[in-house]
Amino acid sequence: MKVCPQCGRSYGSSKESCPADGHILETVEDPLLGKTVAGRYRLISRLGAGGMSMVYLARHVLIDRLVAVKTLRRDLSRDPIQRDRFIREARAVNRINHDNIVEITDFGETDDGLVYLVMEYVPGENLLDALADAPFAPGRALHIVEQIGGALGRAHQMGVVHRDLKPENVLLVPTRDTDDEVKILDFGIAKIMDAPSLTGSQQIFGTPGYIAPEYIQSTAIDGRADLYSLGVILYEMVTGALPFDYKYPGDLLVKHVTERPVPPTERHPTVEPAMEKLILRCLEKDPSDRFRDAYHFLEELEATRERLGGMESWGGLNEPSREVDLEESGRMTLPAPPPPEMDVLADVPATEPEEPTDPDGFDVIPAPPAMTLPELEKGAEGEARRDLGPLGIHRWRRRFEALVAAVESIRATGSVPTGVSERMELARQTLANLEDGLDTIQEAHQAIEGLEEEARDYRTTLGRAIDQLAQKLSKARGSFEELVRRRERLRNTNDAQRRKLKDGTGDEGRSDAVLWELATVKEALQKQATECDGVESQLQDLRLELERRNEAMEGRVAAQVTQVEEEMERLEALSEAVRQPLAEVEAWLRECWLASGG
Repeated sequence: MKVCPQCGRSYGSSKESCPADGHILETVEDPLLGKTVAGRYRLISRLGAGGMSMVYLARHVLIDRLVAVKTLRRDLSRDPIQRDRFIREARAVNRINHDNIVEITDFGETDDGLVYLVMEYVPGENLLDALADAPFAPGRALHIVEQIGGALGRAHQMGVVHRDLKPENVLLVPTRDTDDEVKILDFGIAKIMDAPSLTGSQQIFGTPGYIAPEYIQSTAIDGRADLYSLGVILYEMVTGALPFDYKYPGDLLVKHVTERPVPPTERHPTVEPAMEKLILRCLEKDPSDRFRDAYHFLEELEATRERLGGMESWGGLNEPSREVDLEESGRMTLPAPPPPEMDVLADVPATEPEEPTDPDGFDVIPAPPAMTLPELEKGAEGEARRDLGPLGIHRWRRRFEALVAAVESIRATGSVPTGVSERMELARQTLANLEDGLDTIQEAHQAIEGLEEEARDYRTTLGRAIDQLAQKLSKARGSFEELVRRRERLRNTNDAQRRKLKDGTGDEGRSDAVLWELATVKEALQKQATECDGVESQLQDLRLELERRNEAMEGRVAAQVTQVEEEMERLEALSEAVRQPLAEVEAWLRECWLASGG
């Protein structure tokens, strides 16, 4: 990795100078590689670097699973606000629990002040790289944003706004059913709407190409800001460009607030009117002119898909689509500049690198060569696979057995000092305690795995129920808003009729009809408001139930984690205890071999 000598920020190897202050970056060896974080996560390689954090490929040594570990920069870890914001990402994502959001499984702070969170490892292509092939076919673009919209809907219902939605934070994962399963990541600057602010009013977070106008204007932020960012992403997928032309990132901030976006059809003439309408509504300057929520967006997305379906679909009959071959139409002739970067991400390696070797090697009786990750992933069994256990316990066992064999070979031809036998017995007993402790840890982790699976089950069940009620509430609010607009129109008509009656030109029967219709609408409004309140109350009950279960589950998991940590501390002491007697026996063997001319 590379580090700025001025500000201390870390970047990927592709950067030459610091974007923040322009200083030439220095290449340094990453001190965390090969380390084990929190006694469980062995860092294998660096996946990415940003201005605030680093992301590593790691292996959970107790359950032999690949994970991604994100660490906060050391200097930022000393800032309580930055540390709290970082940890809040983990809590925010755990509250959401959606299939299209990268799961965070653990978080915390080590004794030496390293703040970290642990995510599921998702090997996939980020949307930014995929945009090299833009424009996308309309069906593919809608399929991707549909998944993003569903994830945002759940997040917003749980009171969480992403605030930095951009192509770099959207992973496309190939599965058996689809080439574009979406996983959203990096809720690192997420806003929890019911939590106190951790940022100053003048701070702007987000990426200039995708940031909503209300961020820039420091006005109230809710889920509709994410819908603006989603609209920019959809715009870019179907045109290959951003909605605004610019020379400098600062230009974008101004244009998001002051200028209308370039119509997608001007960027690429094959964009359908229905698609353009969907995109431009997301990009309205005033949040109240956008979709009222993510579920409303998804409802209109489905209608758009129908309208793009051709003449055989009812949507196609309502709004005939132009039959254009995207392959023959060619790419846009005037590509916009790439979006400005705020975070610098290193390329994810196509294959996993070889794991670091054990630092505690012996000269005389070396450990077997470390296996590479691809070999482990193929399912290799036996001792080599178990070498990844905590503290190298299985390697200690193999080295002990190698020393036993060497000592016994000498005993067969001569005498062995009493001290050597005593040290070997001490090592044997210590290793037995280590292995028993490892069993205890693994049992505790199996219990943690069971609790996490239980949590995923109830979060999935409650989450789907929340989605269903939220969709119902969105439709109810839509009906309520339409009734309000109808009431206002009738009030205006009634006022006009009264003025006409007053000057003798009105129709009393028409005036009475308007009054009757107005009364009917007012009654319907009351019923609709009652329905909205009832659904909102049910939603609130579900959210509270989810929070109650989460708090209870966190307590149960924390108890198991405490047991693991306490046992790990004991095993670390035992591991140090076994080192000395084995080293002394090895030194004696070396002297014997040297004396015999070996």
